Amino acid sequence: MKKTLSILIPLLVAVHAGLAQDTILLNNGDKLTGTILKQTPEQIDFKSPAFGTVSLNPHDIKEIKIADPSLEKLGEITVPAEAIAKNEKTTGNLPKTNAPPAPPAKKEPVKMKKWTGQAGLAIAIRQKTSSNQIGVIREEKYETYRLYGNIQWKGKQNNLNWDWVYRYSSDEYQIRDDFFSVAQVYKHSFNNNNLYSSAKTLYLRDYNRRIENEFLQTGELGITWFDKDSNIQLETSAGAGYRMYQRLDPARIASSTISQPEFIFDANFRWNLINTLALTQSYTHLGNLTNYQFVFSTGFENKLVQDLFVRMEYRLDRDTEVYYDDKGYYDKALLTSLLYKF
Repeated sequence: MKKTLSILIPLLVAVHAGLAQDTILLNNGDKLTGTILKQTPEQIDFKSPAFGTVSLNPHDIKEIKIADPSLEKLGEITVPAEAIAKNEKTTGNLPKTNAPPAPPAKKEPVKMKKWTGQAGLAIAIRQKTSSNQIGVIREEKYETYRLYGNIQWKGKQNNLNWDWVYRYSSDEYQIRDDFFSVAQVYKHSFNNNNLYSSAKTLYLRDYNRRIENEFLQTGELGITWFDKDSNIQLETSAGAGYRMYQRLDPARIASSTISQPEFIFDANFRWNLINTLALTQSYTHLGNLTNYQFVFSTGFENKLVQDLFVRMEYRLDRDTEVYYDDKGYYDKALLTSLLYKF
């Protein structure tokens, strides 16, 4: 069943010297002059000196100017609602109506993904201090492979993040590197969105630092220094934790179990230069001013296609509690990796 709308086409009086003519302006911009002969709900009969008598559909007309005010009664017509809808799609110009304008369409809020993650494969050129099975110190360079990734759940104020890293390298004589870690980080943002608290649970083993079965639990308070929509992101946090691990001697024969409270400081920086390129930097300090381990990294991340990125990173790992013939341990690495984000 067709609905009808009552439409009043504007009737503007034009006073001219001599013989006045009616004027019809069409939606496509054409202008006709002549005399209106008849008007019905379905059509308007119009006589033009140039075209003769023609019939027009009301929904094709944008405006009518009537030369004789006594003919204003011709302005009352009825147009099928389907014709109006069709005219809106084709021309975008409708006869003026007395109906109130439709309310603006509500914008649907952008839905954020609750689950995200990434997985990467890196090739690293490493330089470090080490010792062989009888405790002889030496410095060496070698290549190693690194697999890493994380899965993150984002809520309104609570986030959960699971990270894992594995790297390994060996030759026919010895193991050069064997590292594995898995961590869970819980983060709670307070109402002002700049302050947050976090708790980290970590397990790792590290061949080069002679660490076996390390367990770490920390609690931290942090600050987000920029708005979340800013191109620059900086987070810093500090807190305390409890750490328990087994440390092998330089000959890797005997081990001692160590458990102690620790101070921890974290800083993470990211600068999105453009949509496809970002600079990154991170620093983690665990321990006190005398005995500590820190990990520093800096690099850039460049988007290749869709969800695939390439990452270049320089990484420095230092542990003052590890000595090879009274020489402190360090591990420098230049990593090149492919990273997939989902």
